Amino acid sequence: MTPSVKILIVDDHQLMIDGIMELLQNHGNHTIVGTTTKAVHVLEMLKNTKVDMLISDVNMPEMKGPELISKVKTTYPELKVIALSMHQEKHIVKDVLKAGADSYVLKHSTQNELIEAIEKTMLGETFVSAAVTKMLVDDVKYPSIEELLSEREREIIKLVVKEYTGKQIAEELFISEKTVETHKRNIFRKTNTSTLVGLTKFAIEHQLD
Repeated sequence: MTPSVKILIVDDHQLMIDGIMELLQNHGNHTIVGTTTKAVHVLEMLKNTKVDMLISDVNMPEMKGPELISKVKTTYPELKVIALSMHQEKHIVKDVLKAGADSYVLKHSTQNELIEAIEKTMLGETFVSAAVTKMLVDDVKYPSIEELLSEREREIIKLVVKEYTGKQIAEELFISEKTVETHKRNIFRKTNTSTLVGLTKFAIEHQLD
């Protein structure tokens, strides 16, 4: 029989801990050796308890997930860590993985995803939730806003969204109206928009408003 995987769970919501415990009791050979709602207790618990895997929330009030994971991995490099998160933003995922997390699972993932994550992580593989994987693939396939638009073009978008006229934009940026119009044509082409409404929506989605 496969040795039991000894798991420590940390999440600032007891309901989340209870849900994970209930799930694991019904799937696989797992043993919950400890739980805590306080990230600051984790290192002390690891000193006194044999643990194979830490399942850790990413967003906790007294210590953020990346900080906790980094400290855990520094002291216990062989310990497997699965990060649990509500967030799938690129910068958060990257910060957590750079901190040393072996896998990244969204809290709204299916139960099967968490079980698969545990199994693959214990085998030395990295598991990332499907939605996060898609986001990372899209990030590779499609350019970032900094790659898509020049700094000048981003400046002009912000002013266009504020309903500045071509003349006002020219005066604000110390360029000619003709140059403004050239930039605007390029912006509409690059953003695949053709109206102010479409450009405004683009700006909001990319936090350029």
